[in-house]
Amino acid sequence: MPASAPPPSELPPPVPVPCTECRRIKDAFHAATRAGNRTAAQGWIVAMGRHQRWMH
Repeated sequence: MPASAPPPSELPPPVPVPCTECRRIKDAFHAATRAGNRTAAQGWIVAMGRHQRWMH
């Protein structure tokens, strides 16, 4: 007998779609870090904090 799908209560929650703004900020932070630009990297950390607070 084929296995049936588990009831909805047993399914894990769906994975959220990645936020494009989060991805942009993370990419810019990593680029600044690789370039050794600590000032810009710190600015991107601040930008991510503000974005997280306002949008998520």
